Amino acid sequence: MSRRDAERETRRRFILDSARRVLATKGVEETSMDDIAGGAEYTRRTLYSYFKSRDEIYLSLFLEDMEARRDLQQNAVAEAGNGLEKITAWGLAFYEYARHNPHAMRLQLYWDFRGIAESMISPTIFSRFEAINHLLAEDLRDIFQHGIADGSLRRDIDVDMCISQYLYTMRAVLNRAIFPGYSFASFDADSYVHHYLDLFGRAIRRTGGKQA
Repeated sequence: MSRRDAERETRRRFILDSARRVLATKGVEETSMDDIAGGAEYTRRTLYSYFKSRDEIYLSLFLEDMEARRDLQQNAVAEAGNGLEKITAWGLAFYEYARHNPHAMRLQLYWDFRGIAESMISPTIFSRFEAINHLLAEDLRDIFQHGIADGSLRRDIDVDMCISQYLYTMRAVLNRAIFPGYSFASFDADSYVHHYLDLFGRAIRRTGGKQA
């Protein structure tokens, strides 16, 4: 890497670190490019020389969170036993990461509800996003297939449908657990997440016959 490229990457890293601090204070929806520029002590124009848009900054931060969370989940899954236990371990690791990095959950919800406008994101960043999404899906696919093979999961489940439903319902449950607002009932966050994982596990586990 040339000196010029190294300096550019250093400034880019500084902007991302500053943006993360601003997000943690102001929240995703409330943070503007002016806020990020102020936090980095750069001009708004300078920010646009490194990032195409606010969404590109957000997605860059989200990518880092996804990669860190995947590492945590892989370690948790490796220590679990059968497929069903690995699915629970994956979910609990997601909860642990989101609990300690609530801004990451806010970014997840931001993308879930707004969608990603590719025109606002550079092709390089978007390709990285597609790649990590693919890896996360493959991780879960391997776990589900492992569970079917070891006898801990039902053989009749549609793996891809279960993966999609598990991901979206898990994110909704984590949102409720980590950001409690008005509700008809109050629950301890840990109990709320464990109850959901137990309920999901009961739906997909194999009953009767030989279990691994």
